[in-house]
Amino acid sequence: MEGRIKKRTKIILCIAGTLLLALSIALSIICNSLALCAGKISDDGAYTSVMSDIEGISDADPRVVDLAMLGSHDANTYNLTKYKGLSGEVNENATVLYQSVWGLSYRYTKTQVSTIYDQLVQGVRYLHIKGSYQNGEWYGSHSVIDGPMDTYIRDAIKFLQKAPGEIVVLQVQLMYGEGTTISGFLSTLFGIVYGGQTLKDFVPYENIPLGELRYNAVTKNGTQGGAVVVLTGDYKKNSLFADLEQSEYEGKCYGKPGCISAAWYNRMDSSALAEAVDKQSERIQESYTKYSDGFRVMQLNTTPTMQDPIDTAAAWSLVCKAKNHNSEMIEKPKFDDWMKVMPVVLCDFSTSANDDFNKKINEKIMAYNQGLAAEMNLRT
Repeated sequence: MEGRIKKRTKIILCIAGTLLLALSIALSIICNSLALCAGKISDDGAYTSVMSDIEGISDADPRVVDLAMLGSHDANTYNLTKYKGLSGEVNENATVLYQSVWGLSYRYTKTQVSTIYDQLVQGVRYLHIKGSYQNGEWYGSHSVIDGPMDTYIRDAIKFLQKAPGEIVVLQVQLMYGEGTTISGFLSTLFGIVYGGQTLKDFVPYENIPLGELRYNAVTKNGTQGGAVVVLTGDYKKNSLFADLEQSEYEGKCYGKPGCISAAWYNRMDSSALAEAVDKQSERIQESYTKYSDGFRVMQLNTTPTMQDPIDTAAAWSLVCKAKNHNSEMIEKPKFDDWMKVMPVVLCDFSTSANDDFNKKINEKIMAYNQGLAAEMNLRT
């Protein structure tokens, strides 16, 4: 009898040990794996002229804020590879946590897989970039540091040099900037050189209110690529915005409340996010004149959250979540109605080829802009 008990105890201990080992291995993989499970990526460069190909766009001369655009959420995070430090807005006490589960942090921080230039040739025209200032330099960030800011701006300039008639909106969200000023940031931004040119060469207008800024003013009647720079951040807490009017580039960028209407939904569940987008669309419609002179952004990006614990755990990575989520969202029955209210479609994994997302969204955007131009030309 005693021998049977000992044998049974050994078996139980062996099973428990095996399960514990398996759990340890699983947790190690979950916490350290850098695999994004992205699936297919669009890289054919098929959408370098999504605006300039619109028939009659110069004759129509639409307001820039009325143009439909594919937006890239945290466009700079493609450059995230290894831990380089927190971005400043995150408490330093979180350093050990981020490092000890770096794979998990990486997968739920990285939102794009293609370079800025590759995103642009795949139709992206609205770049959302987060910036943090540390040790005398500006970096891209998303809770953690990824790469130097000038890397992203050079890619944008490179594209604009080759894309007459195209507009690129640069929304730079300043997350942390202790030790500098808005004037210092703009001097850095407009001082970045690629191929002998800076952003200033692609901003041929000055002191035009955003709601009055039109296609021809930005692109010189479709003859060159044009940029629109919008600075965002916490206007109440971020002292960077206090001296915006002191910058020599103040008339060539936008940085006041109302320039962008967007909502952070804090949802991972696609159905719940769709409901939130629908409600946001209704809110803007009800007070349209309040929002009409700024960029109206439809945020389709998901967020890890305890509101949706199962969806968050099952997502594996933000990019993996976007693999199916993006296509599901643009197939929603109300998507076209949402786009009429919020024509900037901002998403993670903007170059996803899964279920032909990149192709489908570009075709929707081009059709929307073609209809806009045709309607405006018909009025005149």
